[in-house]
Amino acid sequence: MLIWNIPFWIFLLVVVPLLIITFTYGSFNYSFRRSLKIEPIPQRGYTLRIRDLDLEIKKVESIGFEQIDAFYLKMIPHSVTYVLKHREASVYLCLYHFGTKKTCDFFTRYENDYTLTTCDNIDGGMTPRPGKSLLQIATNVSYEQLFEIHKKTHNFLIDKGLKLDELPQEEFRHYFLKNIYDYAQYVRTYSFGPIRLIFWTVSKRGRVHCKEIETHYNTGLIKL
Repeated sequence: MLIWNIPFWIFLLVVVPLLIITFTYGSFNYSFRRSLKIEPIPQRGYTLRIRDLDLEIKKVESIGFEQIDAFYLKMIPHSVTYVLKHREASVYLCLYHFGTKKTCDFFTRYENDYTLTTCDNIDGGMTPRPGKSLLQIATNVSYEQLFEIHKKTHNFLIDKGLKLDELPQEEFRHYFLKNIYDYAQYVRTYSFGPIRLIFWTVSKRGRVHCKEIETHYNTGLIKL
């Protein structure tokens, strides 16, 4: 049996893996390209996503968050992003809609380039992160529960000596993009990047972050 004039076994063992590697690495490079910009949400084609996110906002208003921004990122897949900020605490909440799924993360910045992100999706930890970019993941929980986890870890970090670095609302977009660029640059430092991306994706590497930061600190996996 031939596919594109290539014997089936060669196609299966060589061509298919190469296509997967090329697509995965190409998608990563496109999504995290240096020319990525924050854009207005297109007027057509995103009505359902906007409606979904508007409903999500109603769920988080009761825990003190209010919307401050909304924008579009031309990634793979494209993302409609809503940004909210807590009325009292130094915590931002990003709601992402990728068309087939929604996800969110709570974010706080500290001095000396430390950050804390509490996410609800395993894919948020698909690749390694810089040591000061702290991530914890909790799935199948409510916004309120995820926020409580974030606050608990924030208090732990403060007890361990980190100092809050308030992120002004008007600087959020710039800082958001900078984090994307820095993250992508860090991932690219790994050798055999395309193959590792496949492995990280298939192995659900994000599960390593499904324990709270305090647990990782106590076992020596995280140093502050």
